[in-house]
Amino acid sequence: MSDLDGLLTHLPADPYPLYDVLRNKGRVLWLDGAQRWLVTGHEETLAVLRHPRMSSDRSRWDGYQPAPGYDRSAGMFTMDPPGHTRLRGLVQRAFTARVVEGLRPRIQQLVTEFLDTAEKRGEIDLIADFAGPLPAIVLAELLGIPSEGQHRYRRWATTMMGAIDPVSHATTPEQAAAGQQADDELTAYLGEIIAMRRRDPRPDLISALLAAEESGQRLTGIELLEMCILLTVAGLETSVNLIGNGVGALLAHPAQLARLRAEPGLLNSAIEELLRYDAPIQLSGRVPVEDIEIDGQTLRKGQMVGVVLGAANRDERAFTDPHELDLGRAPNNHVAFGRGVHFCLGAPLARIEGATAIGELVRRFPELRPAGEPQRRTNPHVRGFTSLPVALR
Repeated sequence: MSDLDGLLTHLPADPYPLYDVLRNKGRVLWLDGAQRWLVTGHEETLAVLRHPRMSSDRSRWDGYQPAPGYDRSAGMFTMDPPGHTRLRGLVQRAFTARVVEGLRPRIQQLVTEFLDTAEKRGEIDLIADFAGPLPAIVLAELLGIPSEGQHRYRRWATTMMGAIDPVSHATTPEQAAAGQQADDELTAYLGEIIAMRRRDPRPDLISALLAAEESGQRLTGIELLEMCILLTVAGLETSVNLIGNGVGALLAHPAQLARLRAEPGLLNSAIEELLRYDAPIQLSGRVPVEDIEIDGQTLRKGQMVGVVLGAANRDERAFTDPHELDLGRAPNNHVAFGRGVHFCLGAPLARIEGATAIGELVRRFPELRPAGEPQRRTNPHVRGFTSLPVALR
């Protein structure tokens, strides 16, 4: 298998040079070895993600085979309208901008507490000690998980994250077994919480989802359970990797780090640029339900189409100096959260968590610097660190 085909099984520490090679070969390119299309151009990515005849249901792929071992990639992610529209409409009614904005003070409080602890130690692993637990606690509290259950919730969610590999199916048997056990235990636990909220609603997301209605419909019990697990895994992946990749990029570009420290008003713009520069989700998939032409190529019904979001975000036709980190970049039409009907539901929450975490870290620690060898994940679908040691003073 060539290096280009290998992008679908093992993401290198720096995949962007290979993305450039792909895009230069063809912005919509068929890979014989992988038997699928790869879309790397920004305009072409938007065309695929917005096309009404592109399905997110992988079972429509002619070469589809169920993933061996643990697989947590179903649910709303792989649904098409009208089913997807119904579920998303129900969730959006409970996951409003007002609810998300109302979390800002609590997120600020948690960030302060984590950084107070980190300051005493002087050196931390940014992922294990900050970027990982922060969104896990926020999600647990948002769902309505009691404080005594949050440690187990975090452990289950983290284990499931480490086992998910929806593209290459390269997880080890041990990872798959651990992921399945964590999934089973989390499912049982959430089932208990849902049952309690049916009897005694509280001001939390599970109670709101139980009450949410759209056109006279509600979530079924299974749909509610699946939605809670999907929000858990997707919410963690996006926020953990936004914070980790963002800090990693700033440490690799000290002039931009100094710029953000000197111009704190750039923070929101900086978050968008950090999302563009090193997106948390690198690869998404679609399947045409009829022949579709994009960029002069005919994508046949039933063929797999890999949409490389990370490559689209470095497209020279869409971004000036795309490989440069520019925290003041405007406009910044990145696709880190996708587009179309599957645009990331948790994008507003991820932005608040990322801005609060990165902004406070930069403000409080002017001597922030690397403190050891970082470790990258190699899953081609998700880009992030497993470990990022940093010194604070």
